[in-house]
Amino acid sequence: MNDPLTKQLIDFGLSEKEAKIYLALLELELATVFEIAKQSGINRSSAYVVLEALMKKGFVGISDDKNVRRYLAASPETLLHSAKTAAKKQDDIKTGIESIIPDLKVLHKGTRGKPVVKVFEGVNGLINVFEDTLTCKEKVIRIISSVEKISKLLPPDYFFGYVKRRGEKRIKMHGIHPANEIARQLTNAKLLEYDIPVLIPKEKYKTPADMAIYDNKISYMSPERGGFGVIIESKEMAEVMKSVFDMAWEEAKRLSRTLNRK
Repeated sequence: MNDPLTKQLIDFGLSEKEAKIYLALLELELATVFEIAKQSGINRSSAYVVLEALMKKGFVGISDDKNVRRYLAASPETLLHSAKTAAKKQDDIKTGIESIIPDLKVLHKGTRGKPVVKVFEGVNGLINVFEDTLTCKEKVIRIISSVEKISKLLPPDYFFGYVKRRGEKRIKMHGIHPANEIARQLTNAKLLEYDIPVLIPKEKYKTPADMAIYDNKISYMSPERGGFGVIIESKEMAEVMKSVFDMAWEEAKRLSRTLNRK
């Protein structure tokens, strides 16, 4: 018996007895259980069991002779095909596991409660963030936005369609906006009667990126580099930002009154 070959077959996944019987059959070509047992050095009763196992794996077949049952080994190419199939399956499993690692980490006890961060790129990324706000269960979105910067990147009519769908879901908006032309037009238009937009001096307060706070989420949208959005999901962080926004909103309303008097 060739020990290196036996070892390789064991590494492949066969048991020692399976490897020895398969190699014995390769040498014998066509043989009875008695002949196989003698060639492999395995007792006859064990040889029967091992041969059945090899047949189930497709590595051993039987002859058409109905008088005397003889066995024959499948081509070594069968082993190679089986190894390739197993390797591909393992690669598919590995790829599948890699794809769900972020979700598994969220469920993991050690990471539970930690913020979940999602990043979206391009115009479609911005739309993803907008669409996510429509899942708001609290029915109130707190927004700080220049309006004009992001709206220029979005497809025509998307913004107004978004506002309409937000209205259908009865989701209110409390907004703080620098008093640019687009923000003034939207405020005067009163697209949704229960929205409360507040204008602040655009010269003093800059908003290079937009922010929305809703439920347990904080989202940021930037027009830079073709547009990108970030959603942070964290109950603690969202509660802090809601409190900060509410304080800023009260001051914004005071500034807005001063702005209107001017």
